[in-house]
Amino acid sequence: MHRCGSGFLLILAVAWLAPLTGCLGKSTSNSNVGGVETVTLNPSGNLSMDVGGTQLFTATGKDAKGTSVVGVNIQYIVASGSPNAAAPLSLSNNGSGSGLGCAGTWDPTGTICSAGSSGIAIVTAVINGVSSPPTTIYVHQHIDSIQIQSAQTQPPQYECFSQGQTWQFQAVAYNKNVDITSTVGPISWTSSNAGVVTALSYVPPNQPSVLNQVQTTARDPGITQLFATVSGTTSSPYLYTTCLIQAVYLQLNGEGQAGNSITVDNGGAVSITAIAVDTLCGIANNAPLASPPLTWSTTNPEVAAFGTTTNATGKNNASARNNLGGTTLTASCSPPSCNIGLPGPTPTGTVPSLPIYASDFDSSVPSTKCQPPITMGFGAISVKVTSTSEVPTYTAWAATTDCQDAPGCASALFSVTPGVTPIGAIVSLPRTPNSMMFNHQSTARIYIGSDQGLMYVDVGGAAPSATLVSNAPTPCNVSLCGKVLTISNDGKQVVVSDTISTPSQVYIYNASATAVDLILSNNGETATAAAFSPDQLKLFVLTNLGNMYIYSTVDALTSVSTGAPGTDVEFSADGSFAYVAGAPASSVSAYSTCSLPAVGSVDIGTVATSSTPLKIFPSPVLPPPFEQAVNSVDYLWATQNILALEQPPTIPNVPNKPNIIEYLTAQFRQDPILYPTVPNEPLQFTCNVPKFLSFSKVASYNLGQGNFTPIYSQLVADGTELIIVARHVPAVLIFNVSNGTTSSVSLVGNADPLSAAASTDGSQVYVAACDTYTKNDPTQPCAAGSVHIVNTISEGDFQQVPYVNINDNNNPNMCSNQGGSSPLCLPNLIAIKPQ
Repeated sequence: MHRCGSGFLLILAVAWLAPLTGCLGKSTSNSNVGGVETVTLNPSGNLSMDVGGTQLFTATGKDAKGTSVVGVNIQYIVASGSPNAAAPLSLSNNGSGSGLGCAGTWDPTGTICSAGSSGIAIVTAVINGVSSPPTTIYVHQHIDSIQIQSAQTQPPQYECFSQGQTWQFQAVAYNKNVDITSTVGPISWTSSNAGVVTALSYVPPNQPSVLNQVQTTARDPGITQLFATVSGTTSSPYLYTTCLIQAVYLQLNGEGQAGNSITVDNGGAVSITAIAVDTLCGIANNAPLASPPLTWSTTNPEVAAFGTTTNATGKNNASARNNLGGTTLTASCSPPSCNIGLPGPTPTGTVPSLPIYASDFDSSVPSTKCQPPITMGFGAISVKVTSTSEVPTYTAWAATTDCQDAPGCASALFSVTPGVTPIGAIVSLPRTPNSMMFNHQSTARIYIGSDQGLMYVDVGGAAPSATLVSNAPTPCNVSLCGKVLTISNDGKQVVVSDTISTPSQVYIYNASATAVDLILSNNGETATAAAFSPDQLKLFVLTNLGNMYIYSTVDALTSVSTGAPGTDVEFSADGSFAYVAGAPASSVSAYSTCSLPAVGSVDIGTVATSSTPLKIFPSPVLPPPFEQAVNSVDYLWATQNILALEQPPTIPNVPNKPNIIEYLTAQFRQDPILYPTVPNEPLQFTCNVPKFLSFSKVASYNLGQGNFTPIYSQLVADGTELIIVARHVPAVLIFNVSNGTTSSVSLVGNADPLSAAASTDGSQVYVAACDTYTKNDPTQPCAAGSVHIVNTISEGDFQQVPYVNINDNNNPNMCSNQGGSSPLCLPNLIAIKPQ
């Protein structure tokens, strides 16, 4: 018997319960207790308790409408859950209608709980003859530790499980090295990365008392920590791995022989299939993953882009936009949605993220034992977008820097379109712009940098206006002072270089999140160029002190020394590495996108150039991969050509040495990560950086214009032309990539270009230029300027558009609030709005 807290023993026989061992009642009069329809006991279900522990029980009665009924008699009934054994739990009344359970026995005062023995108790609350569902209490010795192990007859053959594979594990609870698992009750299961594994409690058939098992189902590739918890004790983590993706192969329209290039009309779609195989591919019937969680990327989102950049279907469509030209499309297994949990702990130690970029495959070249059921696959797909109708007409937006940060000076931003009324909307900018760039995806938004903070204008509306990231110009890490360096290909992240603050900083702005500060480590160090990898996993930032910072949302910020101040950074067609100009000087180097432990990026190859390139341009045209043996082993190698625009080196007594274009060629491959060849062989958790067969200079071409300072250059069309605009060169230069010749389109009036932008097909170039200098002296302020609209195909410089504010008495000054004697502000920034 157990002493009831009210001082008397209540005996109640309930036929369906196990032998009665204790009860607790509360007597409270209520004339309306007949309304009780349901009773709820808390805690409900199952509960695990240490011997000698206590637990408060409460109960609630509700009527047919679900309303709680107050002032009722509550009786708590305790029964044994084990045949021929006393219940290991007793209850004491606390005077408020609740019951305080003791995993053992109460002293006569009902205040001291003495530990009893292990066992099972069943507690039920009864109100006016209505019983609650029972709560099962598992009383056990204190749990010192919990260990997770395989529950199946044989341990797993390999250290990972392929997507969809199930496996049973069990948790073993110990007290002083004695297994007490059978007494602790149901064990709950969790994982640190739910996307990697589904873990559901599992009761083996015909074994209803086995409550310590879990059935796992492998989900997305990655590594997670599996935990078992009961009675407030959690197990040591068990490292569970859904087999990592080791390789990705691309096909056009799912046709293995369709090649790696396609031409499509603007507005059309490019359908791509990705075959992803995991590290058990060579063992599990070479079957590709049914649901690979891939990231889909483009090197030029203005030409063609995926509407959905992540999915797990293995297929995706890229839309060819109205901006004609060329791009490359690819897919990758990129964290954090694929190869999840890396960076993180592994059996071999903590490792960085493990992206897997697509690679070339030919079933006739067995360079790996993993042979997916395809004939051909590719690392990237070349896309050329053309038009069967007229070439689209582009609109440019022009701004001015001439306010020069003067207080109260508002700068104009205006649209320019060929025609009778070329000037469209005019927007007043409250801060002096220093840079501007259109969002690649949200084509109606232009981001504008300034020394007082970042602005943007959504130019697609009827009355566009400027939006400030912060209304206050300080502090800079809130207003985001500086120049816009780049925008991620998905259009979600804007990089701003702040040279106003000390030390200089870099901001990564996301409209849906707080801006990120990237503080440069050395005073005097400023960012000179930046680029996102096509999958947005990494941001490479070059500085004037010869460092390259690698930023990622999944890996820690790190840096590598480039040996000299880099001038430009562009990513390869498959996104697996970046070409970095000027690292070191007079060269172009390749740096891996993936990192190794303690190494943010790996220098995988360098080619010498005649001088340090100003800009580099990877071609969107990819020839078919070719076979080449290395050490008597055949491999497939991808090829990409790169153009380097170079100013000549300074050579004593050799004046006016001309600018040149140099052709570079990279031949590279991706090796799949290792797969286990024997049972229980350790898995690979670090990347294989790309390998180069060669990285070489092929040819050099004189542009025929002497020594000049480019202000704009862009590879256009499908990589067949390079548009160049330079200071004091009154023309648009067009370099023909196929034959190495240069032609030009002269600007009317021998105008001096200040800024320029070209359409993606190169057919139209907008040049903000100074048309007249004071006293015809280029060292004096510009006295008149306009936007020159150049058609490179047939019409030449066919329209010149000086700024005129038709809403302000045809005011030609782009600056306002400066007074009547203020200098004339003229357009000297320009950007083309994508179609």
